[in-house]
Amino acid sequence: MKINDSVNIAEPNASIVSVFEDLLQKLQVPWSTVLDESQNTTDYLVDGTKILLSYKQRLHPADVPGLLFSLKERILQAGQPAYGVIAADFISESTRERIQASGLGTLDRCGNCSLRFARTIVEIQGKPNLFKTPKETTSLFKPKAQRVLRALLSPPLRSWTGTELANFCDVSTGWVTEIRKALFAQEWAKGDRNNIVVSEPRRLLQAWASEDKWKQRTEVKEFSSILSKELICKKLAGEFPNGTLAFTRWVAASLRRPVTETSLVTAYLQDLPTLEFLRSELGARPVERNGNLQLVIPSDSGVFLALQEVDGLPLVCDAQIWLDLQSAGNRAEEQAQALWEWDEFGGWNL
Repeated sequence: MKINDSVNIAEPNASIVSVFEDLLQKLQVPWSTVLDESQNTTDYLVDGTKILLSYKQRLHPADVPGLLFSLKERILQAGQPAYGVIAADFISESTRERIQASGLGTLDRCGNCSLRFARTIVEIQGKPNLFKTPKETTSLFKPKAQRVLRALLSPPLRSWTGTELANFCDVSTGWVTEIRKALFAQEWAKGDRNNIVVSEPRRLLQAWASEDKWKQRTEVKEFSSILSKELICKKLAGEFPNGTLAFTRWVAASLRRPVTETSLVTAYLQDLPTLEFLRSELGARPVERNGNLQLVIPSDSGVFLALQEVDGLPLVCDAQIWLDLQSAGNRAEEQAQALWEWDEFGGWNL
Protein backbone atom coordinates (compact mmCIF):
# COMPACT_ATOMS: atom_id res chain seq x y z
CA MET A 1 0.00 0.00 0.00
CA LYS A 2 1.16 3.55 -0.75
CA ILE A 3 0.37 6.83 0.97
CA ASN A 4 1.18 10.17 -0.65
CA ASP A 5 2.70 13.32 0.75
CA SER A 6 -0.52 15.32 0.72
CA VAL A 7 -1.76 13.62 3.88
CA ASN A 8 -1.49 15.71 7.03
CA ILE A 9 0.31 13.27 9.27
CA ALA A 10 1.31 14.90 12.52
CA GLU A 11 0.53 17.66 14.97
CA PRO A 12 3.59 19.79 15.83
CA ASN A 13 3.58 18.77 19.50
CA ALA A 14 2.99 15.07 18.94
CA SER A 15 5.48 12.53 20.35
CA ILE A 16 7.32 10.32 17.90
CA VAL A 17 5.26 7.32 19.05
CA SER A 18 1.96 9.08 18.40
CA VAL A 19 3.26 10.27 15.02
CA PHE A 20 4.08 6.69 14.03
CA GLU A 21 0.83 5.26 15.37
CA ASP A 22 -1.18 7.96 13.60
CA LEU A 23 0.62 6.99 10.41
CA LEU A 24 -0.31 3.34 10.94
CA GLN A 25 -3.95 4.32 11.42
CA LYS A 26 -3.96 6.21 8.13
CA LEU A 27 -2.40 3.25 6.35
CA GLN A 28 -5.46 1.22 7.38
CA VAL A 29 -3.47 -1.96 7.93
CA PRO A 30 -3.77 -4.24 10.98
CA TRP A 31 -1.13 -3.54 13.58
CA SER A 32 -0.38 -4.21 17.22
CA THR A 33 2.33 -3.46 19.75
CA VAL A 34 4.86 -6.05 20.91
CA LEU A 35 6.92 -5.69 24.08
CA ASP A 36 10.59 -6.63 23.63
CA GLU A 37 11.68 -7.32 27.20
CA SER A 38 15.32 -7.92 26.26
CA GLN A 39 15.59 -4.42 24.78
CA ASN A 40 13.02 -2.82 27.06
CA THR A 41 11.28 -1.41 24.00
CA THR A 42 7.82 -1.57 22.44
CA ASP A 43 7.87 -2.69 18.83
CA TYR A 44 5.07 -2.96 16.28
CA LEU A 45 3.67 -5.86 14.29
CA VAL A 46 2.40 -4.51 10.97
CA ASP A 47 1.08 -6.70 8.17
CA GLY A 48 3.19 -9.62 9.34
CA THR A 49 6.40 -7.58 9.75
CA LYS A 50 7.93 -6.58 13.07
CA ILE A 51 8.78 -2.87 13.04
CA LEU A 52 11.68 -1.86 15.29
CA LEU A 53 11.48 1.87 16.05
CA SER A 54 14.70 3.46 17.31
CA TYR A 55 14.26 7.09 18.45
CA LYS A 56 16.98 9.65 19.13
CA GLN A 57 15.90 13.22 19.85
CA ARG A 58 18.90 14.90 18.22
CA LEU A 59 20.31 12.85 15.39
CA HIS A 60 23.79 13.83 14.27
CA PRO A 61 25.42 12.17 11.26
CA ALA A 62 28.07 10.77 13.62
CA ASP A 63 25.30 8.83 15.43
CA VAL A 64 24.14 6.99 12.31
CA PRO A 65 26.70 4.14 12.10
CA GLY A 66 26.02 3.02 15.66
CA LEU A 67 22.25 3.17 15.20
CA LEU A 68 22.44 1.22 11.94
CA PHE A 69 24.57 -1.46 13.56
CA SER A 70 22.31 -1.90 16.61
CA LEU A 71 19.11 -1.97 14.54
CA LYS A 72 20.50 -4.52 12.10
CA GLU A 73 21.57 -6.69 15.03
CA ARG A 74 18.04 -6.53 16.42
CA ILE A 75 16.63 -7.41 13.00
CA LEU A 76 18.85 -10.51 12.84
CA GLN A 77 17.68 -11.53 16.31
CA ALA A 78 13.98 -10.89 15.66
CA GLY A 79 13.21 -14.46 14.54
CA GLN A 80 10.67 -13.20 11.98
CA PRO A 81 10.48 -10.65 9.14
CA ALA A 82 11.59 -7.35 10.66
CA TYR A 83 12.25 -3.80 9.52
CA GLY A 84 14.13 -1.02 11.32
CA VAL A 85 13.09 2.63 11.47
CA ILE A 86 15.37 5.38 12.78
CA ALA A 87 13.30 8.24 14.19
CA ALA A 88 14.33 11.68 15.40
CA ASP A 89 12.91 15.17 15.85
CA PHE A 90 14.72 16.19 12.65
CA ILE A 91 16.55 14.17 9.98
CA SER A 92 18.51 15.98 7.29
CA GLU A 93 18.18 14.96 3.66
CA SER A 94 21.72 13.61 3.48
CA THR A 95 21.23 11.56 6.65
CA ARG A 96 17.89 10.24 5.38
CA GLU A 97 19.50 9.13 2.12
CA ARG A 98 22.28 7.43 4.05
CA ILE A 99 19.81 5.50 6.21
CA GLN A 100 17.69 4.56 3.20
CA ALA A 101 20.77 3.24 1.39
CA SER A 102 21.30 0.84 4.30
CA GLY A 103 17.80 -0.59 3.82
CA LEU A 104 16.21 1.01 6.88
CA GLY A 105 13.43 3.58 7.21
CA THR A 106 13.25 7.10 8.64
CA LEU A 107 10.63 9.14 10.49
CA ASP A 108 10.78 12.64 11.93
CA ARG A 109 8.55 14.22 14.55
CA CYS A 110 6.58 16.28 12.03
CA GLY A 111 5.65 13.28 9.90
CA ASN A 112 8.26 13.25 7.16
CA CYS A 113 9.13 9.63 6.54
CA SER A 114 10.52 7.08 4.14
CA LEU A 115 9.30 3.53 4.82
CA ARG A 116 9.43 0.40 2.67
CA PHE A 117 8.43 -2.92 4.17
CA ALA A 118 6.23 -5.87 3.15
CA ARG A 119 3.52 -4.43 0.86
CA THR A 120 3.80 -0.94 2.33
CA ILE A 121 5.55 2.07 0.81
CA VAL A 122 5.34 5.46 2.52
CA GLU A 123 7.24 8.49 1.22
CA ILE A 124 6.41 11.86 2.79
CA GLN A 125 8.89 14.74 2.51
CA GLY A 126 8.81 18.52 2.61
CA LYS A 127 6.58 18.98 5.66
CA PRO A 128 7.79 22.05 7.63
CA ASN A 129 9.85 20.91 10.61
CA LEU A 130 9.82 22.99 13.79
CA PHE A 131 12.81 21.12 15.14
CA LYS A 132 15.10 21.70 12.17
CA THR A 133 18.31 23.19 13.55
CA PRO A 134 20.01 21.79 16.65
CA LYS A 135 21.45 24.47 18.92
CA GLU A 136 25.03 23.39 18.33
CA THR A 137 24.55 23.67 14.55
CA THR A 138 23.14 27.21 14.62
CA SER A 139 26.30 28.36 16.42
CA LEU A 140 28.22 27.46 13.26
CA PHE A 141 26.69 30.33 11.33
CA LYS A 142 27.05 33.24 13.73
CA PRO A 143 29.28 36.05 12.38
CA LYS A 144 32.43 35.13 14.29
CA ALA A 145 31.93 31.46 13.51
CA GLN A 146 31.63 32.31 9.82
CA ARG A 147 35.18 33.66 9.97
CA VAL A 148 36.38 30.18 10.86
CA LEU A 149 34.29 28.59 8.11
CA ARG A 150 35.81 30.90 5.49
CA ALA A 151 39.29 29.92 6.60
CA LEU A 152 38.47 26.21 6.61
CA LEU A 153 36.85 26.43 3.17
CA SER A 154 39.67 28.42 1.59
CA PRO A 155 41.81 26.47 -0.90
CA PRO A 156 43.50 24.16 -0.64
CA LEU A 157 41.54 22.31 2.04
CA ARG A 158 44.07 21.63 4.78
CA SER A 159 44.39 20.76 8.41
CA TRP A 160 44.37 23.71 10.83
CA THR A 161 45.26 23.77 14.50
CA GLY A 162 42.94 25.56 16.88
CA THR A 163 45.58 28.19 17.57
CA GLU A 164 46.11 28.84 13.86
CA LEU A 165 42.40 29.36 13.30
CA ALA A 166 42.00 31.59 16.35
CA ASN A 167 44.88 33.82 15.24
CA PHE A 168 43.95 33.94 11.56
CA CYS A 169 40.27 34.67 12.24
CA ASP A 170 40.76 36.90 15.31
CA VAL A 171 38.45 34.79 17.48
CA SER A 172 38.94 33.03 20.78
CA THR A 173 40.14 29.44 21.00
CA GLY A 174 36.83 28.74 22.77
CA TRP A 175 34.96 29.70 19.60
CA VAL A 176 37.17 27.39 17.57
CA THR A 177 36.51 24.53 19.98
CA GLU A 178 32.73 24.95 19.72
CA ILE A 179 32.86 25.12 15.94
CA ARG A 180 35.07 22.05 15.78
CA LYS A 181 32.60 20.09 17.93
CA ALA A 182 29.66 21.10 15.74
CA LEU A 183 31.50 20.24 12.52
CA PHE A 184 32.55 16.86 13.88
CA ALA A 185 28.99 16.12 15.04
CA GLN A 186 27.69 16.74 11.52
CA GLU A 187 30.62 14.80 9.99
CA TRP A 188 31.50 17.81 7.83
CA ALA A 189 35.06 17.81 9.15
CA LYS A 190 37.67 15.41 10.49
CA GLY A 191 40.49 15.68 12.96
CA ASP A 192 41.13 15.48 16.67
CA ARG A 193 41.33 17.78 19.69
CA ASN A 194 44.17 19.75 18.09
CA ASN A 195 43.52 19.67 14.35
CA ILE A 196 40.59 20.01 11.96
CA VAL A 197 40.10 19.78 8.19
CA VAL A 198 36.80 20.11 6.31
CA SER A 199 35.88 16.82 4.63
CA GLU A 200 32.43 17.73 3.27
CA PRO A 201 32.79 21.31 1.99
CA ARG A 202 29.68 21.23 -0.21
CA ARG A 203 27.37 19.94 2.51
CA LEU A 204 28.76 22.53 4.91
CA LEU A 205 28.22 25.31 2.39
CA GLN A 206 24.65 24.19 1.64
CA ALA A 207 23.84 24.23 5.35
CA TRP A 208 25.42 27.67 5.66
CA ALA A 209 23.28 28.95 2.77
CA SER A 210 20.10 27.72 4.46
CA GLU A 211 20.92 29.91 7.49
CA ASP A 212 22.40 32.93 5.67
CA LYS A 213 20.51 36.24 5.80
CA TRP A 214 21.99 38.82 3.41
CA LYS A 215 19.78 41.72 4.54
CA GLN A 216 20.62 41.20 8.21
CA ARG A 217 24.39 41.07 7.72
CA THR A 218 24.81 43.90 5.21
CA GLU A 219 24.10 47.59 4.69
CA VAL A 220 23.81 48.24 0.96
CA LYS A 221 24.16 51.64 -0.71
CA GLU A 222 23.23 51.86 -4.40
CA PHE A 223 24.67 54.22 -6.96
CA SER A 224 24.33 54.87 -10.67
CA SER A 225 27.64 55.39 -12.46
CA ILE A 226 28.35 56.50 -16.03
CA LEU A 227 31.45 54.28 -16.16
CA SER A 228 31.74 50.73 -17.42
CA LYS A 229 31.85 47.78 -15.04
CA GLU A 230 35.55 47.25 -15.76
CA LEU A 231 36.49 50.86 -15.09
CA ILE A 232 34.46 51.03 -11.87
CA CYS A 233 36.28 47.95 -10.57
CA LYS A 234 39.70 49.30 -11.53
CA LYS A 235 39.13 52.67 -9.86
CA LEU A 236 37.74 51.09 -6.66
CA ALA A 237 40.65 48.65 -6.45
CA GLY A 238 43.09 51.54 -6.84
CA GLU A 239 41.44 53.60 -4.10
CA PHE A 240 41.25 51.12 -1.24
CA PRO A 241 44.16 49.35 0.50
CA ASN A 242 44.48 45.58 0.62
CA GLY A 243 42.01 43.84 2.91
CA THR A 244 39.43 46.65 2.91
CA LEU A 245 37.72 45.98 -0.44
CA ALA A 246 36.42 42.75 -1.98
CA PHE A 247 34.17 42.21 -4.98
CA THR A 248 31.33 39.70 -4.80
CA ARG A 249 28.14 38.49 -6.52
CA TRP A 250 28.05 38.75 -10.35
CA VAL A 251 31.24 40.70 -10.93
CA ALA A 252 33.24 38.24 -8.82
CA ALA A 253 31.48 35.22 -10.29
CA SER A 254 32.08 36.44 -13.84
CA LEU A 255 35.80 36.62 -13.11
CA ARG A 256 35.76 33.08 -11.76
CA ARG A 257 33.27 31.33 -14.08
CA PRO A 258 31.33 33.62 -16.45
CA VAL A 259 27.82 32.52 -17.41
CA THR A 260 25.41 35.46 -17.18
CA GLU A 261 26.15 39.05 -18.22
CA THR A 262 25.39 42.03 -16.01
CA SER A 263 26.75 45.54 -15.64
CA LEU A 264 26.19 45.54 -11.86
CA VAL A 265 29.23 45.83 -9.60
CA THR A 266 28.87 44.69 -5.98
CA ALA A 267 31.72 45.24 -3.53
CA TYR A 268 32.23 44.89 0.22
CA LEU A 269 33.95 47.90 1.82
CA GLN A 270 35.04 48.57 5.37
CA ASP A 271 34.08 52.23 4.85
CA LEU A 272 32.21 54.07 2.11
CA PRO A 273 34.29 56.27 -0.23
CA THR A 274 33.89 60.02 -0.03
CA LEU A 275 31.19 61.73 -2.05
CA GLU A 276 33.94 63.57 -3.90
CA PHE A 277 35.51 60.29 -5.04
CA LEU A 278 32.11 58.92 -6.07
CA ARG A 279 31.33 62.04 -8.12
CA SER A 280 34.67 62.84 -9.65
CA GLU A 281 36.25 59.39 -10.10
CA LEU A 282 33.24 57.11 -10.55
CA GLY A 283 30.76 59.57 -12.00
CA ALA A 284 28.26 58.09 -9.55
CA ARG A 285 25.20 59.43 -7.78
CA PRO A 286 23.08 57.79 -5.07
CA VAL A 287 19.87 56.06 -6.20
CA GLU A 288 17.09 54.23 -4.36
CA ARG A 289 17.26 51.11 -6.55
CA ASN A 290 18.37 49.70 -9.91
CA GLY A 291 21.80 51.27 -9.81
CA ASN A 292 24.82 49.64 -11.43
CA LEU A 293 26.99 49.90 -8.30
CA GLN A 294 26.28 48.35 -4.90
CA LEU A 295 28.65 49.28 -2.09
CA VAL A 296 28.15 46.94 0.85
CA ILE A 297 29.20 47.52 4.46
CA PRO A 298 29.25 44.08 6.17
CA SER A 299 28.17 43.65 9.78
CA ASP A 300 31.34 41.63 10.36
CA SER A 301 34.75 42.18 8.78
CA GLY A 302 35.24 38.43 8.38
CA VAL A 303 34.18 38.71 4.72
CA PHE A 304 37.66 40.13 4.06
CA LEU A 305 39.32 36.89 5.20
CA ALA A 306 40.63 34.35 2.67
CA LEU A 307 40.41 36.79 -0.26
CA GLN A 308 41.56 35.80 -3.73
CA GLU A 309 42.88 37.94 -6.59
CA VAL A 310 41.78 37.62 -10.22
CA ASP A 311 42.98 40.02 -12.95
CA GLY A 312 44.35 42.31 -10.27
CA LEU A 313 41.01 42.59 -8.43
CA PRO A 314 40.37 41.35 -4.88
CA LEU A 315 37.44 38.92 -4.63
CA VAL A 316 35.82 37.24 -1.67
CA CYS A 317 36.40 33.49 -1.50
CA ASP A 318 34.34 31.23 -3.78
CA ALA A 319 32.17 30.05 -0.90
CA GLN A 320 31.20 33.67 -0.13
CA ILE A 321 30.52 34.47 -3.79
CA TRP A 322 28.15 31.49 -3.99
CA LEU A 323 26.42 32.48 -0.73
CA ASP A 324 25.94 36.07 -1.85
CA LEU A 325 24.43 34.99 -5.17
CA GLN A 326 21.67 33.05 -3.40
CA SER A 327 19.72 36.21 -2.55
CA ALA A 328 20.71 38.34 -5.56
CA GLY A 329 17.94 37.72 -8.11
CA ASN A 330 18.33 38.64 -11.81
CA ARG A 331 19.33 35.11 -12.92
CA ALA A 332 21.88 34.87 -10.10
CA GLU A 333 20.75 31.29 -9.52
CA GLU A 334 22.11 30.34 -12.96
CA GLN A 335 25.48 31.86 -12.16
CA ALA A 336 25.51 30.16 -8.74
CA GLN A 337 24.69 26.79 -10.31
CA ALA A 338 27.46 27.21 -12.87
CA LEU A 339 29.94 27.87 -10.08
CA TRP A 340 28.66 24.88 -8.11
CA GLU A 341 29.13 22.51 -11.06
CA TRP A 342 32.59 23.85 -11.97
CA ASP A 343 35.47 21.50 -11.12
CA GLU A 344 37.58 24.41 -9.86
CA PHE A 345 34.87 25.81 -7.56
CA GLY A 346 36.31 26.53 -4.13
CA GLY A 347 39.69 25.24 -5.20
CA TRP A 348 38.76 22.08 -3.30
CA ASN A 349 39.60 19.66 -6.10
CA LEU A 350 42.94 21.15 -7.05
